[in-house]
Amino acid sequence: MLIMGTNSWEMDVPEDMMVEQALEFSEMLRSQGIAELQGFWIANDKRLLWCSWETDNLNALKEAFAEMNEQSGLTSELTEIKQIFPE
Repeated sequence: MLIMGTNSWEMDVPEDMMVEQALEFSEMLRSQGIAELQGFWIANDKRLLWCSWETDNLNALKEAFAEMNEQSGLTSELTEIKQIFPE
């Protein structure tokens, strides 16, 4: 299933640091077999980051995000998404 993560934060964080942390988190999830990052987008001036994931284990993904949020101070929301392509 495809999942969209919407992440926000309160403090100023350099964009390169946020990108590096997002990529490290994504590699950890991939190496543990939890999820594969499909893409991510950042609007650092708005303190927002969106990421899309392919996973068969939504509960493990939710747990990983909860732990990451506790450690980083981010706030995240995970939502199942469906891709729609015109025929």
